[in-house]
Amino acid sequence: MMTLPDLSDQYPDQIQIGKLILNSYGSKRSIAGEIYTVSCSDDNSIVKSVLSREGQNKILVIDAAGIVHASMVGDQIADAALKNNWTGILVNGYIRDVEALRALDIGIFARGVVPRKTEKKGHGFEDIMVSFGSTVMRSGNWLYVDENGWIVADAKLEF
Repeated sequence: MMTLPDLSDQYPDQIQIGKLILNSYGSKRSIAGEIYTVSCSDDNSIVKSVLSREGQNKILVIDAAGIVHASMVGDQIADAALKNNWTGILVNGYIRDVEALRALDIGIFARGVVPRKTEKKGHGFEDIMVSFGSTVMRSGNWLYVDENGWIVADAKLEF
């Protein structure tokens, strides 16, 4: 099985290494897939909307600007993602319902946990460039995450 250190060694000039520590909360501790991006903070309406659509093995990358006072993903939203075939969710922010998330067969990576939910005002943007952890990501890029960290590539990498 190829790991991120192997990919990093094989493709040093074709990847960006994420320089933000993220914790694993879903039952999958290793994921790879095509990125779809959203940007929102204080409001996860767009997250709920996107994850209620067919994800076909994609990973939703949520730039929540690292806010610590509200969660972007909880058990209901993560369950919808799983039912709609998303491979995973990566959050530059916080999540909640950790006990339920650990039982779901999906990769969920975030900065941490907070019990408070967000406001629901319909704010946010999807399918745009986002930047955090010393990476720049667009929908269509590829994300690889395992216990060694996370990397971004412009296209799918061959193992």
